Amino acid sequence: MDKNGKIGGRINIIDILAVIMVAVAAFGISLRFISTPAKNAKQTVKVSFVVEIEGIRKYSVDALSKKGNVIDAKRGYFIGEIKDFSYMPQELKRIDSDGKMVSAEMPDRYNAEITIEADCNETDSGFYIGDNLELSVGTTVEIATKYANSSGKVKSFKKLQ
Repeated sequence: MDKNGKIGGRINIIDILAVIMVAVAAFGISLRFISTPAKNAKQTVKVSFVVEIEGIRKYSVDALSKKGNVIDAKRGYFIGEIKDFSYMPQELKRIDSDGKMVSAEMPDRYNAEITIEADCNETDSGFYIGDNLELSVGTTVEIATKYANSSGKVKSFKKLQ
């Protein structure tokens, strides 16, 4: 090192530290933004889930009972296929004048359960159909078939594979 702080007359210590800092920063950025952890990798699996729809009319019951393919009513992509369908009259529970809980059938209103089989992406954060339709119990889904549109909540969910 000479009197000007240069090593061999050309490079000084500040230059060496700057080069080291740039190399460390480039390495850190490449680790953060270029590589992806293996646990986030998507894996396609077959699932079955039950959607509960409340308060639909008889014509919707008839349309959904024809089964068939289901698409996402909001985004338009394929969800899966209806494998099972059941329904029952919708009941309204209320308290009568004696203070007792009674139930009465709602005229022309039904609750339905639709079992759908679908291929979805499994990640470490959950199960997804398409890019952003998360499947979990309690999720609201808007579905469309050839004959009917409706929305309901996922009542149960299971992985088939």
